[in-house]
Amino acid sequence: MNHKKIILFCSLFFLLVPIVNVDAFIHFDYIKDGNYQFFLFDLQTGNNTQISVNHDESGNFTLFLFNKRPVKSYVNADKTLSENIFLNPSLVDFSLADNPYINYTSPETKIYYIEIILVGGGPDAYNLTILPSGYTVTRYYLPIIPGFRLEFILISLISAIGISILLFRKRLTR
Repeated sequence: MNHKKIILFCSLFFLLVPIVNVDAFIHFDYIKDGNYQFFLFDLQTGNNTQISVNHDESGNFTLFLFNKRPVKSYVNADKTLSENIFLNPSLVDFSLADNPYINYTSPETKIYYIEIILVGGGPDAYNLTILPSGYTVTRYYLPIIPGFRLEFILISLISAIGISILLFRKRLTR
């Protein structure tokens, strides 16, 4: 009789313990027409990854994979895709399908950048899935504020140091 109670107790206990099995990185987001999002992750030499984007409604998503850090989005002012993205030498793979999908094997150890663009049919929600699950995927943002030219920084720095030296000498002579 005790064996039946122990088996019953163990069976009920296993029903209470959730079984979690995550096989992929999944990111869900909602964006509008002409908007884009970047992600980065690293691949070792010979590692294979499968990247897919599934949408909820009728959005026209595109998927791009770069092997160097992108500095612009390649989205035109009218929210269309710029043709210059296909001339980018750091573009290693892309998909313009209804549900974009990339299967890529890395020839070298590198950080790779994913760009997802909603070209039309939005706003819409999407799921980004990256297989296998062992990759650390990070959201990447393009800088909004343009950088300063080095010449202006050097001139400002030299001017500030020069003025500081002149003011310090004036104090010493008093």
